[in-house]
Amino acid sequence: MTDNTIQTVKIKRIINECDGIKTIIFNVKDSNLMQNKKLPKSGQFVMIWVPGIDEIPMSISGYDEKGNWSITVKNIGECTNALHELKIGSYIGVRGPLGNYFKIPQKKSKNIFLIGGGIGLAPLRFFASELYKENIKFTVIEGAKNESELIFVDEVHKFIDKDSTVSFCTDDGSYGLEGFASDIFKKIIKDYSQEELSKTIVYTCGPEIMMYKVFQICEKHNIELQASLERIMRCGCGLCGLCVLDPLGLLVCKDGPIFSSNDLRNMGDFGKNKRDFSGKKIPLNY
Repeated sequence: MTDNTIQTVKIKRIINECDGIKTIIFNVKDSNLMQNKKLPKSGQFVMIWVPGIDEIPMSISGYDEKGNWSITVKNIGECTNALHELKIGSYIGVRGPLGNYFKIPQKKSKNIFLIGGGIGLAPLRFFASELYKENIKFTVIEGAKNESELIFVDEVHKFIDKDSTVSFCTDDGSYGLEGFASDIFKKIIKDYSQEELSKTIVYTCGPEIMMYKVFQICEKHNIELQASLERIMRCGCGLCGLCVLDPLGLLVCKDGPIFSSNDLRNMGDFGKNKRDFSGKKIPLNY
C-alpha cells in the first residue's frame, strides 16, 4: 500500500463557503488511508478523482481524529464543476496525503504571520487549527477581490481568541481594509525593530503574484518564509513533470508544495512562469 493508491470514499458533508467555493468533507475511517495511520499535515494535498471526469490536486483544508478530511474547492473548471455538483453520499477517489507540509515554528519565532488570498486560505486554515491547538499566537492576513470571495471568516475569528489577531482586506474595500494582503503585511511590520524582524516567520498561500510580493518584503527584511505553490499536475508523484520549477528542477508534487526562502530565491519560475498541459512554459496570468 502506497500513498498513490486510490481509495474510494463517501462524501459526508458539503458546506457552501461563498460564491463558487464549497468545502467537501469525506470520511476515510473505513479506507486504508485511516488504517495505515497516514494522517494529513497542514500544507499537504490529495489527488481527487471524479469518476468519468478527471483527477486533480487539492489542498487539504482540515481533518479530525474521527477520520473526516476536507477539501475546499473553487469552481474554475470541468473537474471542480463536477465536484460542486456532487451530493452527500456521492463517492470520489482519493490519493494521499502527498507532498511536504508547513513546519511548526520554533519558540524563538515570536511574530507568526499567516498570509492568504482567496482559495489559498484552505491550507492556512488547517495550519491555523494546528497552531491554535499548540497555544501558539499568530496573525492572520486574509485578502480577496471583494467581500463575496472571503472564506472562513467566522472560523478565523474562532482561532484568534488566544491573543492572536486577524486583518481582512479586499481589493475594492467592500470588507475590512482596502488593499492587498502584501500591503497590509508591509504596514504591520513597518515599525518592527531588527530583533523583532529576526523573530518573525511568514506562511503564505494564494495567488502567486501576492506570494511573490510577500517574498520580496521578507527578503528585504531577512524574514523566514514558507510558501505553498500551485502548478498543473497529472500524476502527483513526479512522473509527468508538469509541475517542475526551473532552474532547480524541483517538483511541486514531490519537493513541495511548501518551499522555503532558500528555495524560492533560487527559483527563476517563481512569480513568473508555469507550464501548460503540454509541458510548454508560459507566463503566469494575473
